[in-house]
Amino acid sequence: MARLAWLAGCLTTAAQPARLAVGFVVALLLWGPGLAWDAAVGPTIDPPGLLAEPWEDLERAEAQATMRRISAQLLPDVTFEGAQIPADQLAAALAARADDLTDDPAAAERMRTAARRVRALVPLGSFQALTGAEAEAWAAVIDGARSLDPRPVVAGLGAAFIDVPRACIARDTAFASVFGAWTLLVAAIGFGAFARMEAVHAAGRGMLEAGGALRFAAERWQALAMSWVGPVAVGVTVAIPVVAFGALFRTDVGGWIGAVLYVVPMALGAIAGLAFILAVLGAPFGPAAVSTDGLGGLEGSQRGAIYFLARPFSWLMVMAAAAGIVAIGLAILRTVGWALTLVPAVAVDLGSGGSSPVVSIASDPGRWWIPLDGREALVWGWVTVFSMLLSGACLSLVAGALTRAYLLLRESCDGQPTDAVWPYEIPADVTDTLPPAAT
Repeated sequence: MARLAWLAGCLTTAAQPARLAVGFVVALLLWGPGLAWDAAVGPTIDPPGLLAEPWEDLERAEAQATMRRISAQLLPDVTFEGAQIPADQLAAALAARADDLTDDPAAAERMRTAARRVRALVPLGSFQALTGAEAEAWAAVIDGARSLDPRPVVAGLGAAFIDVPRACIARDTAFASVFGAWTLLVAAIGFGAFARMEAVHAAGRGMLEAGGALRFAAERWQALAMSWVGPVAVGVTVAIPVVAFGALFRTDVGGWIGAVLYVVPMALGAIAGLAFILAVLGAPFGPAAVSTDGLGGLEGSQRGAIYFLARPFSWLMVMAAAAGIVAIGLAILRTVGWALTLVPAVAVDLGSGGSSPVVSIASDPGRWWIPLDGREALVWGWVTVFSMLLSGACLSLVAGALTRAYLLLRESCDGQPTDAVWPYEIPADVTDTLPPAAT
């Protein structure tokens, strides 16, 4: 129980001000370029979202017919250029007309209802669609954890790590490639900074400042990134000759040659499969190994797999405990985010008589767009800043739990105490300066 309580200590450190600062920087480095991409490229995903099937011509025609009917009924004096009615412009016009109808609340509400209906038909940017799909996936994970139902947890994790990235690659390959590489780099530095802060705190050295943690991780960005992608790169490199070997079976003679020499792709495929297994087992602890023990990327990526092979039962027990603690922490953070944004939104809405914008994390996380109305956009901006801080706390929680799990497994397998953090002999990484000499 003492070890479990120590592992759960990440719940108390996840929301420290320095962690929130690091998390805000990480979230800003992801949100900023993502929103800039959507603004520069424009909408590319149909309104149903990233995981839905792309619209057919008939569905687009039905959406246009709906918007034309709404425009003719509610805005007969407004004309739109071009053969198609832009959904964003129609939604903005309806929202503006609703604000003008202060003397007729019923008509204003009809306008707002129509604006919401039209807004649901606005095409999505790639980043907007990606964040919406990921928000829905992680909401399912948290809801399943709160209800102790493993099915939505498994489905949500599968969507977050497999279905959503695969759909993003299929729907917008350019965005997926560029933003995926950028996300990997930012996430590696962020997780490295969080892991360093958690290790220093767990070692009793105090609290590492945000600037020191980010500087530490940025200087080791290659090792941190390689701790995730190193084994995958090895596996892909080894698998390429196996794919080329398959070309032999395109002809009869080549097929016989390939059948005789089939032991070659079997051996190479086994090496590639082993590399992928190492990636799966080692990726959770890669940043912790680099940040705690000063290891290189490939060496750090192997630590988790080595500990699994050495003590599989301990590995599974520690990972299960860490997953449970993370689930509890995420549920708490989501409840806090819900309360701290929805309660003010409802209170202000009551005070304004329904004329104020209602924007909160709880309103609809799967449909997170930048509002078209200027006032609502400002409110959305403030709520987004809070959501970025909350996202940073979530990342800090996950990284902290994995770092403490790594320290426990290292103690179990290697005999190193949990307060042994590289550099082991110089406790100078709290203030980045050596302490004064004793007199």
